Amino acid sequence: MLINKIKYFFVFCLSFILLQSTAQEDGGKKLRNKRNNPIVKTRISLSPVLGIYTPNKNHTSNAKQKMAFCFSIKEEFRLNKKNKDFLMIGAEYMLHGVNFNSYYFYSDSLKLYNGKMNYKYQLTIHEVDFPIQLKHSFQKETNAIFSSYIFAGYCYRWIVASNLKVDNNGNEIVNQSERTPFKSPAFNSVNSSFLCAGFGFQKNTPLNYKAIFAELQFRYGLSPFYFNENFTPSSLYITSHFIYLTIGFKF
Repeated sequence: MLINKIKYFFVFCLSFILLQSTAQEDGGKKLRNKRNNPIVKTRISLSPVLGIYTPNKNHTSNAKQKMAFCFSIKEEFRLNKKNKDFLMIGAEYMLHGVNFNSYYFYSDSLKLYNGKMNYKYQLTIHEVDFPIQLKHSFQKETNAIFSSYIFAGYCYRWIVASNLKVDNNGNEIVNQSERTPFKSPAFNSVNSSFLCAGFGFQKNTPLNYKAIFAELQFRYGLSPFYFNENFTPSSLYITSHFIYLTIGFKF
């Protein structure tokens, strides 16, 4: 009798566990079916920026970057159901600039390039960029808590405003708005392009499809920019490339 009771007890326990598992599995399926994986997500980020500037070395010296940052908002489009390939399109604002020493020629003076570059130039640039990038994740972002990815693409540049200051031994000589066109422009003299590539790491929240991410990105400028005034030396071309260290979130 005791053995039969034990058998009945085990059969009851197994039946109860089986029913519970079936109910939980059905509920899990319903929950997964209710979860809506959006095709489009928004990425907002902020980047400290390292500028790599190379002015014409015949007419400048001691080039140093100014403090720079970039604010970005992009839309991320899911390209497949595997949640590994994406298209990112957006708009970005970047503040950057460069300081260097060069010549200053007063009106009616001879332009003598004698190597005495005693004037400090400070150029500040405001630009808006429009990136188009492809992203590939090495893990399925809807299942992995942590995922890594690479991305690359094209970025359209638009210098919307610039400011130039020139001083000598602390005495300000020039402080004015400055037009800074590109040597090889795209569509307009103040428009050009970047080629960009980078990699990133993100912490995902799979249940609500949100994430926090960090990225390292390199942008290669396809054309130098320049400015030209009566007091400046000729051929004052400046190449510019950038390294971005980005933090942001996706929702």
